[in-house]
Amino acid sequence: MLVDDNAATNFIHKKFLAKNACTEQVVDFQVGQEALNYLSDTSNSFPELILVDINMPTMDAWEFLNQYKRLRHPDKTKAKIILLTTSLSPEDKERIANFPLVQEIKLKPLNTATIQEIMSTHFDR
Repeated sequence: MLVDDNAATNFIHKKFLAKNACTEQVVDFQVGQEALNYLSDTSNSFPELILVDINMPTMDAWEFLNQYKRLRHPDKTKAKIILLTTSLSPEDKERIANFPLVQEIKLKPLNTATIQEIMSTHFDR
């Protein structure tokens, strides 16, 4: 799952994920609340990987994570959440400590090497 307010970024990231055979399906959302609505629907398959842009206008990654914690989906703890940003700030590194579900923060745009690193680190692929 991709959550980023920039449609072009989502498009590029979907292409990289497909090219690297990371997953069978990639769903993307430009609004955090829409992603949360999708995740709340237990009839949807829950993603193994959720990539969330830190800086989004309506709902940033931190608000997304606060609401994600309240989800009542049986598979939510299985997902690996990775935050994406164009500039890594010390404040973001500190804030991540409050969200144990977050695996790490990566710089975007993603590239093949970064995706392969994510897959080998978190999924043994």
